[in-house]
Amino acid sequence: MGDIETGSPLPPKVPSALATEGAEVTPKTTTNGTTNGTHVEKGFSPREFLSDRAKVTQIDGIRGLMAVEGPGIVSFLSDAGRPNPTTFPFSSITLNLKSPLADAQAKEESITIDTEDLDIALQYSPSPGLGKLVDWAVGLQSQVHNRQRDGKWTVSFGSGSQDLMSKAFHALLNPGDPVLLETPIYAGVLPPLRILNAEMIEVDVDSQGLSAKNLERILSTWPEGKKRPRVLYTSPTGSNPSGCSAPRERKLEVLEVCKKYNVLIFEDDPYYYLATELLPSYFELEAQVYPEGGHVIRFDSFSKLLSAGLRLGFATGPKEITQAIDVLTAGANLHTSGVSQAVTLRLMQHWGIDGFLAHGRSVAKLYAERRAEFEAIAHKYLDGLATWVSPVAGMFLWVDLSPSGIKDSYDLIRHEALAKGVLGVPGMAFYPSGRKSPNVRLSFSIVDLDQDTELGFARLAEAIKDKQKAMGLA
Repeated sequence: MGDIETGSPLPPKVPSALATEGAEVTPKTTTNGTTNGTHVEKGFSPREFLSDRAKVTQIDGIRGLMAVEGPGIVSFLSDAGRPNPTTFPFSSITLNLKSPLADAQAKEESITIDTEDLDIALQYSPSPGLGKLVDWAVGLQSQVHNRQRDGKWTVSFGSGSQDLMSKAFHALLNPGDPVLLETPIYAGVLPPLRILNAEMIEVDVDSQGLSAKNLERILSTWPEGKKRPRVLYTSPTGSNPSGCSAPRERKLEVLEVCKKYNVLIFEDDPYYYLATELLPSYFELEAQVYPEGGHVIRFDSFSKLLSAGLRLGFATGPKEITQAIDVLTAGANLHTSGVSQAVTLRLMQHWGIDGFLAHGRSVAKLYAERRAEFEAIAHKYLDGLATWVSPVAGMFLWVDLSPSGIKDSYDLIRHEALAKGVLGVPGMAFYPSGRKSPNVRLSFSIVDLDQDTELGFARLAEAIKDKQKAMGLA
């Protein structure tokens, strides 16, 4: 039987009472008897990382009972608000598919959602997601990230990965808690942390992404007696905005530091499938550092692969934490759009996992070709004025203007660049502290490559030179 709270199967050896009444906290042992020492895993449970509120928050009783409906059960739960499906004016939804990116000459196809699948999509549904779609996603994660379907981890769907991350932060952080953030950081991560009044600790990247050395330096010098951070956020593939991708060795280094200081990893990876070669993920590699698993919560998105407007993403991680996310979903919006889920499910049924991966490769190829053309024009105008890491995934160049002597890109963009008729995002927008930055984020995802890119880089170069003159550097 599933967890009455969320509809998810209960994790092994966890009493059902704990699933509804709060978390079991396993005392931690350290080598020196303090929270500053190296953590020694003993009877580890991811529940120990839940926030105080998440430990006691429950799903409402009526909705909780929906999870145990099934064959042999006479249900009178219509008072939960579910309308009679005969009143829905839809008999089917037909989707006309484009020719595959890899074969523009291929015949276009149509797929249809109808009968039971449509009825389920149009009705209230479980907070973790439609059962068939959850099962498909678990199979995808198992295949792509080489994780055994051992019942310790599962998938929960949300209205985009940002929705899930916001809920995950609320599930793990108490107000005022410190949290470790890869910087520069995707600015959309910051609002829920500001709501929580979290202490945002910046961990700077280098050319290979999140720096394990910077992380170790911060944690090894953490003030004695001060509450320690329990969560690290990182975007390891084609990061927005840095464009950096962390290789296998770097991820293992970060995992070792996190193990040493008892820190969970939030792996935000919306650009994972935009890499021409898939890199081993933190979710895959954690088993090499934590044999018991349960220390990585991974966030995937369909926005860059299927449609941003579907607003569909999924979190993968230990059931104790995904269930806490599900409880927040139930209280905030009941569940993610059933129609968006059904559209995605029907497409995945049509493609299969191999077809989905093939589509991902085609998308990655498109962006790689755009990046190469965009970057070639950037070199034409900015060599000697700026540098950047050439991204292997993602949609961005993180252009460092330090070679031009510019330390604050905001002033450049707001004045000289705007006057010339070109815009980029100044680097300060990607630091929680709002510190000055010499960087500018430039996106190549949809800009016109035939004319606008050439014109834009010519104008940006002129703006940089004008700023140099104003600063007395040229």
